[in-house]
Amino acid sequence: EAAWGIHRVVNENMAAAARIHGIERGKDLRAYPLFAFGGAGPVHCWQVARVLRVPRILVPLGAGAMSAYGLLAAPLAFDFVRTGRQRLDRADWPAINALLSEMEAEGRAVLARAGIAARDVTVSRIAEMRYVGQGHEVEAALPPGELSVAGVPAITGSFEAAYRALYHRLPHGVALEALNWRVTVSGPRPAMNIAPPAAHRDASIGDAVKGHRAAWFAEAGGFVEAPVYDRYRLGPGAAFTGPAIVEERESTAVIGPGGRCSVDAGLALVVEIPQ
Repeated sequence: EAAWGIHRVVNENMAAAARIHGIERGKDLRAYPLFAFGGAGPVHCWQVARVLRVPRILVPLGAGAMSAYGLLAAPLAFDFVRTGRQRLDRADWPAINALLSEMEAEGRAVLARAGIAARDVTVSRIAEMRYVGQGHEVEAALPPGELSVAGVPAITGSFEAAYRALYHRLPHGVALEALNWRVTVSGPRPAMNIAPPAAHRDASIGDAVKGHRAAWFAEAGGFVEAPVYDRYRLGPGAAFTGPAIVEERESTAVIGPGGRCSVDAGLALVVEIPQ
């Protein structure tokens, strides 16, 4: 019970962080599946999803190595930020353009040293903005090219769209100011050619059971006997009902009582949670 209590506190903390993230983006988390990755993510996902009332969980094959995969799949990129407080209605546009150009040139030089051709470089620019008097900034995308007073409507529109998405309202008659200016300079996305393993695609669900284990679930009132599945013997279309444990080299997925798990074409576990 002490171990379960610790587990529950950890799950509640993760759920609380997810709620805050959803609120900041103006999203109802119940409308989205919970994507579980990392070595411990699939262990916690069932209880976190129940706390958040999320109806579905996705656990990709190799969930414990997803961060490493992301490192390999992400383009080489560098972020630069400079502070320069400017009110939008009386901004020093030459100074702002010089600041943005300096950061872009620095980023392009770094990518050039990494062997990336200038034609393959992508540049995005963002201003961290707020209404005058506020204490928190909202990121607004900046239009390409040199900025000037003519671009104020576009910048204002970008900020208002981001602000409305977060807070669902807009203050009227309040001036805008930018505090920080960001430039991201990135190269092309690496070509990835990764296919899920074909082994055991035709294995029966019974062949995937490697044993049984007592697992504690509060909703079941204590310990229950749960089958343990070999992740690598679960082919597309395989399906079973929790409680269950699915083991792979880098992670372990826990599926609670009543959960319906199936394996999709990409060998991801799709877990439906009874509401």
